[in-house]
Amino acid sequence: MEEKELDEMRTRLRALGNRYAIEILQVLRPEAGDIIPNMGWDEIVEGILELMGTERPKSSQEGDKSGAEVEYERIKKRFAAGGTLYESMNKLVKAEYVIALGSKGKKQRTFMITHEGRLALSAVDSMIGPTSRDTEVYRTAKVLLRHKNFVRLLPAQEKFLNEAQDLEGNIIIQMPPGSGKTFLVMVAILIKLQEGVKCLYLSPYISIITQVINEYGELFEDLGYNVVRHDGTKSTDPEELRKADLIVGVYESVFSDILRREKWSDDVGLAVVDELTELDSSIGEIDAGNLGTDRSAKLDCLITLLKRQAQIITLSSRFGDTERVAEWLNARIFRPSVRLNPDEYIVTRQEKGIQIVSSDGTQNALFEREHFLESIIEHMKDYKDKSVLIVVSSRNRAEWLAGVMSRHFPRESNDVFAEQIIGDEEHMPVASRLKEVLKQGVAFHHAGLSSNVRRRLEETIKIGRIRTVVSTTGITAGISFPFDCVIILFDRIMDYLGARSRYLQIAGRIGEYHLAEHGGSVYIVFEAPSRRFQDVESLKETLLHRPLEPLDPGPIYPSILANLMTRQIVSGRVFKKEKLQAAMNAVAKESFRAVQHEDYENQIKKMFSTLFTWLVKMNAVEAGDVDFKLSKSVTAATRSGLEIIRYLEIKKALDKVESDASNDTLVDIILSFGLPQIIRPRTSYPTRIELRAAGLEKPSNWYDELTKGRSKVKRTAIKGWVDERAAVDVISEANKFGQNIVIDGRNVGGLDIDEGDFGSLTRICSGLAQDLSHYFAQLKKKAVSERFHVFSRQLLYGANEDLAESDLLELILPVNGNQWVSLSHQDARNLYDGGYESISDVLRKDRDPEKKGLARDRFARNSGLDPILAKEVYKAALTHVRAKLEENE
Repeated sequence: MEEKELDEMRTRLRALGNRYAIEILQVLRPEAGDIIPNMGWDEIVEGILELMGTERPKSSQEGDKSGAEVEYERIKKRFAAGGTLYESMNKLVKAEYVIALGSKGKKQRTFMITHEGRLALSAVDSMIGPTSRDTEVYRTAKVLLRHKNFVRLLPAQEKFLNEAQDLEGNIIIQMPPGSGKTFLVMVAILIKLQEGVKCLYLSPYISIITQVINEYGELFEDLGYNVVRHDGTKSTDPEELRKADLIVGVYESVFSDILRREKWSDDVGLAVVDELTELDSSIGEIDAGNLGTDRSAKLDCLITLLKRQAQIITLSSRFGDTERVAEWLNARIFRPSVRLNPDEYIVTRQEKGIQIVSSDGTQNALFEREHFLESIIEHMKDYKDKSVLIVVSSRNRAEWLAGVMSRHFPRESNDVFAEQIIGDEEHMPVASRLKEVLKQGVAFHHAGLSSNVRRRLEETIKIGRIRTVVSTTGITAGISFPFDCVIILFDRIMDYLGARSRYLQIAGRIGEYHLAEHGGSVYIVFEAPSRRFQDVESLKETLLHRPLEPLDPGPIYPSILANLMTRQIVSGRVFKKEKLQAAMNAVAKESFRAVQHEDYENQIKKMFSTLFTWLVKMNAVEAGDVDFKLSKSVTAATRSGLEIIRYLEIKKALDKVESDASNDTLVDIILSFGLPQIIRPRTSYPTRIELRAAGLEKPSNWYDELTKGRSKVKRTAIKGWVDERAAVDVISEANKFGQNIVIDGRNVGGLDIDEGDFGSLTRICSGLAQDLSHYFAQLKKKAVSERFHVFSRQLLYGANEDLAESDLLELILPVNGNQWVSLSHQDARNLYDGGYESISDVLRKDRDPEKKGLARDRFARNSGLDPILAKEVYKAALTHVRAKLEENE
C-alpha cells in the first residue's frame, strides 16, 4: 500500500475515534431493507439521545409543554451545545463516511450515511463482539465504551454483557483487579439513572472516588445527571446531596449521614459497594487499643441498613464461601471463568546464595548474591524494559528501599515529571524525600504523602512514566497499575498479608488487561520469620494453596450501637424500651456478622442493655412512667452526626463553650471525639462505658502513657495550624515533641505525623467542627454555632479566626497548566492585611472610572503580591464570582 493511501486510511480511522462518531453513523444507518435515510440535525441529535436511553416524551394534549418535554429539551440543548457533536460530524463528512446535503450550517443541512460509512460501522460492530444488540444493557455499554475510547471489551466484560439480559435484583460481581468491574457497574448505574433512580457508589478509598469522578463524572453531567462527591475532601451541602442523581462517597461519610437520618439517604434506589472484601475484619482479638477501629463492622451495618430499601451491587475480587454472602443479600453471582494468573516465584536465602523457585516447582535457580533484589532483577533478565512494584511492611522501609533502588538500579528520569508530581509541596518533609528518588526515575508510595501528591504520583505511574515503585500495602487501594512484576518482601512485621485474599489483591496490581497483553510475574520473598509465618512452608501453603478465606466482619462496637439506638428514636416521640430493643435486634439479625456467628444476637442484647441503662443515667433518655423520650440535646447531637457516647462524655465542656472560645479550647473538644483518634499516630482510647459494654479490661498504664504522648503530638500540630503557621513548621515541631517522649525509661518510636496524616487529621477535624456548629444551631445558640463554623474553616485552611471568616481562601489558582492549587494562607493574609478582605474586594477595591488603565493592573500594583501572581489571583476571583452567579441562576 502506498504511503499516500496509508495516510488517508489513518485520517479516516481517526474520524471514527472522535466522540459520538459511531453513534452518528448508527443513527444514520438504515434498518435492513429500508431506504437510506436523509436526516436533519435535530433528528440526529434526538436519535443519539435515544441510543443513550433518553427518548422524546409524547406531546401534551393541552398544547403547553409538559414537565417531561421541558426537561427533554433542556437535556437535548445541553447535549448538542459546545460544538463537539457537530465537529465529529464534519470529520465524518471529510472522511467520506457521511454526505452533507444543502447549504452550510447544521440547521440547513441534511446528512446521509455513505457505503464506506456502513462498512466502517460493520467493522466496528464486529470488533465490539457478538453481544446481543437489542438489550438495554448492551446499548448502555456502547455509550460508555465510546466515552472511554475503548477499542474492545476485556474478556470478562464481554462475558458479562453476553450473559446479563438485565441488571435487576442484587448482584455480586467478582472479578480480578484491573478486569473492568467499574465499567460494568457504570452500565448498571446509567440504566438506573435513565429510570429516574437515585444511585450511590460506595468506596473505602478516596483514590477510587477521584478515579470514578474523573472518568465518568463528565459523561453523566453531559447526559443531564447531577453527580456529587461525598468523601470529606470538601464540605458537601445536604441540599446538594438531596438534588444529586449519583452520589460517589466513602463508607464513613455515607454511614454518618444514614445514622443522622439525612433525607437524601432515604431516596437511594441503587447502592454499589466497591471492595466488598473490606467486609472481612483485619483485626484479630478485640482489645482496648483497637476497639472502634474495625471498618468491617461499619460496612456490615451500612449494607444491612441499605439493603432494606435499595438494590445492592457489590464489586470485589474473589473470596471464600461466596454463596453465604449471596444468600445474605439474596443476590446472584457473576464470577467469570476467564482468569489470568501471573507466574509466581518463592524466593529464599540458602547457604550458597538466593534461591528462586517457581510455585509449580518446574523452575529452580540459585544466585550467588547477598541481596534478594539483586538476585530477582538478575532473574527477570530485562529489568530495564519492565515496570516493577516492590511491596514492604512500613513507610520507613519503603522510603529507604526506594533510595537504595534509585542509587543502584536507577531508571530514565525526567525532572519535569518530578516537578509536576511534587507541585508546590517540595518544602514538605515526605514530598522532598520523594523528589530526590524521583530524579532517578524511582518512587515510593504510602499514606504519609499528601493526597494531592499521591494522586499525581498514581496518575504518572498509570501512564508508565514511573517504572519502579516501592510501596506499603496501601497500594492495594483499588487502583490497578501497569506493572510487569510485583515483589513482596515478607519480613518479621509483615502481618497484613496473612490471608490469601489479601495476597491476591497485591498480586492483582499488575492488572487484568496488562496481564492479558504482556503477562506478569510475582516474587514472594521470605526474608525472616514473623508472627504469622514461622517458615517458608507456611507462607507457601497460605498464600498459594489454601482455599480463599470467607468474609468475616467484626462485631458492632458500642459507639455504633449507641448511635443506632438514638437514630431509631430521634423523631422526638415517646418510645418503649422493648420496641427499641426489637429494632436493634433486627439490625443485628439482618447483618452478615449474624450469618457467620450464631451468638451475635445475644451479644447485641447484652450490649444494648448496658448502653440503655447508661443513657438513662446520663439523662440522654428521659424516663416517664411507662415510656421513654430522647432528650432535646441528644436529639440535636444525633441529627448533627456526633458520636453519642463521646458527646455525652464531654457535654459539660460543650455547655460551657462561649462565642469567644479560644482555639486551644476548641482543639481539645474536637480531639476528644473518636474519629480524629484513629488517624496516625493512633490515639484511640475507649471510654469506660465502651469498655464495659464491650466486656473489655482497662488498657495498661503503658498504653495510657503512649496515647497521652501521641495525643500531644496531634494537639501540637493542630494548634499551630489554626494559629496560621506553615504546615511544614507545625509538623516538624510536633514530630520533635514526639521523638522525645519517654515511657518506662525508654524512648517510644512511631509517634511521628506525616503530611498525608496531617491532611486527613485537619480534614476530619474540620468536618467535626462543622457538625458541632450544626448542633449548636439546633439548640438556638447562634453565636456559638458561628464560632464552630469559623473554626471549621480555620482547620480546613490553616488560618486565624479573622482570615477564616473571609472567602479569600476559596480562591483556586492554576499551576503547571492543568493543575490547580488553593491560594496559600500567607498570600491570603497579605491581601487581608492590605485591605482586600474578600474576593469582592479583589475585584472592586481598585475600580476607579476616573483613572486610566485596568482595575486588574492597579490591583497588581497595590496588592503587595508578585505582579504575575496578583493577575492570576484577579483572574481566579472573576472565575469564582462567575461560578457563583451560574449556581444561583
